[in-house]
Amino acid sequence: MTTVYIIRHAEAEGNVYRRCHGQYNSLLTPRAYQQLPYLAKRFENVPLDAVYASDLFRARTTAKAVAAPHGLNVEIRPVLREIDMGDWEDVPVAELTRVWPEEYAAWRARPWEAVAPHGENAIQAGRRMLDGVRRLVAENEGKTIAVVTHGTAIRGALTIAHGLAPEQIVEIGWGDNTCVAKFEFDGPDKIEVVYENDASHLPQELSTFASIGWTDNKSVPTSTQIWFRRADPMDESDADKIVSYMRELHRNAYGTDAGLDPAALLADVERAQRVSPRSCCFGCLEDGTPVALVYLKTWYDDEPGVGLIGGFCIDEAYRGHDLSGQILGQAISVYRMLGKDYLCAHVASENARAQGFYHKFAFEQRGEYRDENGLHYRMFKRICID
Repeated sequence: MTTVYIIRHAEAEGNVYRRCHGQYNSLLTPRAYQQLPYLAKRFENVPLDAVYASDLFRARTTAKAVAAPHGLNVEIRPVLREIDMGDWEDVPVAELTRVWPEEYAAWRARPWEAVAPHGENAIQAGRRMLDGVRRLVAENEGKTIAVVTHGTAIRGALTIAHGLAPEQIVEIGWGDNTCVAKFEFDGPDKIEVVYENDASHLPQELSTFASIGWTDNKSVPTSTQIWFRRADPMDESDADKIVSYMRELHRNAYGTDAGLDPAALLADVERAQRVSPRSCCFGCLEDGTPVALVYLKTWYDDEPGVGLIGGFCIDEAYRGHDLSGQILGQAISVYRMLGKDYLCAHVASENARAQGFYHKFAFEQRGEYRDENGLHYRMFKRICID
């Protein structure tokens, strides 16, 4: 008998930023690093002979927490990767209904066979991952191993392991981040699922599902999700909206918008969008109503590897609706594609609200910056993946 613990990785960017991260390689969140000690404690006294993980950062980093108390190295197996989301990789979930309405409707209604363009379906991902686990079982006959992998791949594998028909995947709930399933193998093909989707080691305040309002683990999060469209500085309505958001930012930061030059701002936006059309975007509700602004100074090249944030703003009515991670996720997406290693924000020394935002997402102060508006703290967040 060979025992395999199948573990979902800790909370990652896509879980919080509401983006499709299948085989897209993303980082863990600050909450993930709070989850990992609880996962490590769970396995502290469980005899393990080996620990394996997919090659994606979020899985291999989670696996290190499981392996460390046992003095084990993590062995990497790319076959354990998450589902391939094809053209949907790193796309905001809320954008799928607008750009791929038929494909996304099929994905929601028939997840056992629906495929993202140029991707794979959940059962294919589960079979691939489970076949990789079977090979590990053959290598570790009679031993106990841990395998760190990904949510959709686990869901597909559980469907197969239970002997269910593909369409019965809808009966398998999603597992929270760091959840554990225990499989007993009698040879590579006979599998007993002892338990599944068990995250009882996590306190409620560290549950990803709880934090994003996911009360039904077979559905979708209940809090607001947004998609992003280019804010056109040459369009009068968009230009007015850009200026309005930036006026609010100035008032919050400095108590006045007297230092804002609308013409210079719009010229800078045009300049930034020549580097990336996504440099200035509105975050929009499903009906297209803008409720947030993401402005990135992509023309900034004084520090190689640093992507400068021009401003984030959320409509007052939508603050506290879990949009902050989504606008940060858009900024990371843009600057990671441009090859930047860090995000940088210049935060007014008197702007406690903005400082709280950046501290929440693990930005660190590294120096100061002064201009005509006064003193600013330089806040940095590493976004490159080792």
